[in-house]
Order: sequence, then C-alpha cells, then structure tokens
Amino acid sequence: MIRPGKAPRKNPRRGDELVVVSGASSGIGAATARALAAMGHHVLAGVRTDSEADAIRADGIEPVTLDITVPEHVEALARRIADDPERRVLRLLVNNAGIEINAPVEVLPLALWREQFEVNLFGHISVIQRLLPFLRRSRGRIVNISSVGGVAALPVFGAYAGTKFALEAASDSLRREVSAHGVQVVVVQPGGVRTEMAARSGAVSLELAAGMSPGHQRLYGSLIKATVASNAAFLEHALPAAKAGAKIARVATTPRPRARYTLGRDAAFIIPLARFLPARLMDGILAMSHRSRTPEPAPALESTGGRS
Repeated sequence: MIRPGKAPRKNPRRGDELVVVSGASSGIGAATARALAAMGHHVLAGVRTDSEADAIRADGIEPVTLDITVPEHVEALARRIADDPERRVLRLLVNNAGIEINAPVEVLPLALWREQFEVNLFGHISVIQRLLPFLRRSRGRIVNISSVGGVAALPVFGAYAGTKFALEAASDSLRREVSAHGVQVVVVQPGGVRTEMAARSGAVSLELAAGMSPGHQRLYGSLIKATVASNAAFLEHALPAAKAGAKIARVATTPRPRARYTLGRDAAFIIPLARFLPARLMDGILAMSHRSRTPEPAPALESTGGRS
C-alpha cells in the first residue's frame, strides 16, 4: 500500500485547500504537483506504484493510488477528499494522466486505440464526474491538459490526437454547463515538452512498425521513421517539464483564467496555423516537413514481435 504523505507546511492563504493532479509520477504531472505544493496547496498526487509514490512524496505532496481507468481508485480518491481530517476543500483538479502510442490509422490495432481513449478521455471524464460535486461546493476549477495534437492531427498521431480532440470538445461542453455553478474549466495545450512519455513514444512507434506486414512497411515505413526523427530532433530543444509545470500551476491559480492556454513556442505557432490555414495548404506544409526527414532509402524494418 502507498503510505500517506507528510503533513504539509501550511501557507496562510492556501493551506486549507486540496488540489488533485493525476498522472503525477513524472514529467508534466510531477512538475505541476511540485509547483502547486510550493504555492502552499496540499496536493493529492495520482501515482500507480509504491516506487512512484516514494519519488513524488514531499512537503505538501501526498501520493495517492490513482489509475484513472479503475473505478475503485477514483472512488477511493473521492473518499479521501470527503474525509479529509482537516476539512479542507477541493479547489482544483488537474487532469494530466495520459499515454501516447503512435502508428498509422490503418496499422494501429483497435485494442491500442481503445486503450488510449480509456486513459486520455474516459478516465478523465470518470474523475470529473466523481469530483465535480466537491468543486461545485468550493467554486473551484478544472484544468484539462490537452495538446497541440488536440487541434492539429499530425501523421501517425491519429489515435492520440483523436483523444485530445475529444477532450477539447468535452471541455467546451463542460465549461458551458458548469460556469453558472461557479466552476471554471480551463484547457492547456502543450506543444513539445521533454518528458519520459515523449522520449518513449518514438521507440514504441518503431517497435510497432517493426511488426507491420511487408506491405505496410512499404507504405508507411519511411513516414514513421521520418516522424520519429523529426520528433526526436525537436525534443532536443523542447520546453523542460519543470517550466511546463510551473506555467500550468500559474494558469491553474490565476484569478480570471482564459478558456485556453498554449504552452511552448511550437504550440503558439502551430495551433493558429491549423485553425486558419486551408486544410490542403496545411497538408502540404506537413508533407514537406516529413519529406525533409525521410531516410534514403528506407530498408525494411526488422520484426520484433510486438509491443513492449
């Protein structure tokens, strides 16, 4: 069992408030949890293992077992909030948990499509449904971590982008449903951020590609390699997770938030292009970008037998 966190050092302004951050074991989630704790909040940081709990536990950060696709975990989190020994209110929910498994639409198995939607969309909806009564009582805030992929669907990112497009739509509906209740809903759209998930995604894509049929390798092998190479090159200069978390914490606590915030220069550049450029022109820009990264020639990928 994951042990309770230490009692927080109370900030006179925010020490009586709880916040929840899902997917807090590493990357953006861990950085956001630390930034919010430094502001004086008591953070219930969602993790899945004891080792992750030990890594994130700190003054003001209490790890809680939370796989957002497991109803019992979500219910236990709600009981923890309801039974808080200091009767602190839940002020903020940051829905950050996510997975990323990239492959062409034709190639990615339906089971992996469903897995990404379970985590990146349905899990968040489950948490929102269960915790919204607490946030209504406190007139609190929900921050949904989307992606540049929630506006611009890049090649090979169809399933991941699909989950983020759906989260964007659900966030719009939710914002319009609960604003009269005093609950605010904010979307943050990160671009490239240096995280473990981002670093792993390229290797996962190549492993999936290695298991493709020879026909699919001929059709998509070069595209996948070019996409992985492009992302790897970009991540070398991407926003560090600590800076991303600090920005999300500021957004989460600003008095009068906007409905959406971009995070990183690439998101600030790509999202307006995707919204306002004609689709065929955007397709051409992306095709040129990938051609510049395409290996010459692309040998057949060696089969490894599937996913790690």
